[in-house]
Amino acid sequence: MTSETILGLDISTSCTGICILSKQGDVLAITSVDLSKVKTFIEKCELMTARLGELSKLYRVSNVYIEQNMSAFRPGMSSAHTINALARFNGAVNLIAYQVFGVAPVLLNVINARNHVGLKINHKDKTSSTKEKIYAWVTQMISVEWPLKKSGAPRPECFDMADAYVVARAGWAGCKE
Repeated sequence: MTSETILGLDISTSCTGICILSKQGDVLAITSVDLSKVKTFIEKCELMTARLGELSKLYRVSNVYIEQNMSAFRPGMSSAHTINALARFNGAVNLIAYQVFGVAPVLLNVINARNHVGLKINHKDKTSSTKEKIYAWVTQMISVEWPLKKSGAPRPECFDMADAYVVARAGWAGCKE
């Protein structure tokens, strides 16, 4: 088992990004949990419990950072139903992480986390989405084997993995909220 590590999670009901950093800030693992085909809330929680349990056997997690769930409506974005489902699942995974690792997770505001690691998003540039911009920034910061489509384009889970890296890195760098 490795020495103490940092866990960053980008929680979603369809795919949860996971990043584990060493205390020195090096990427030890970056992966995701595909929840898109899992039908029920309980089954999603069971799968997250199993995956985090597997990680607890490989890594001694001493800090857990989780991207705070969206709490307000934005035009053209999520419905009340989606926001509720995300908040419910985020809360459940917070508890699961605490039960698995024995560490109270710290919730990080996504904007604060990005700012803390020096990630600036140019929202006026409409040539790519925010997720694509984050992925591009992360690929410049770290070298990992991203899961790619046959075309060479990043698979959808890459964006969740990149978000998890930003959360883990912000926590590592001392972001507190």
